[in-house]
Amino acid sequence: MSEENQVQNESKGGGAGGIVELFKNNPKALYAAGGAVVVVILALMMGGKDGEMGQVKTGAVGVGQTVVIRNPNVGDTWLTAVPRMGFEDSGEEKDQFICLIKQGATATVVEETVVTYIPYAKVTVKDGECAGKSGWTPKVNISSN
Repeated sequence: MSEENQVQNESKGGGAGGIVELFKNNPKALYAAGGAVVVVILALMMGGKDGEMGQVKTGAVGVGQTVVIRNPNVGDTWLTAVPRMGFEDSGEEKDQFICLIKQGATATVVEETVVTYIPYAKVTVKDGECAGKSGWTPKVNISSN
């Protein structure tokens, strides 16, 4: 390399030569760059399933079928007067909740609907404290066996 080119490269301090010089003079920068590479590799390895969203499996149930109430999140299941998840804080909440169904109670599906992408089933409970009462619950809370 001619002296002129060497002087130009040294004065610029850029490119791969500048990065190598930075790592030689500042080992903390080398560790930071290595850590960033590891984080990126871990993020790529732990990524999702090619952009697919996880789906909650709902039982294949139909109107007239006997089902079992099982909350997949553990606990009891609310039976509500209308098919929706939350209520405004205007006092109407108390009127919307019909009964708290215990795990394992049986019921008959009366009607089905979808509200804001969530499938609901209207059921009539056959046993337990809520026996004889009808209301709505998300379909994820019911299973055919």
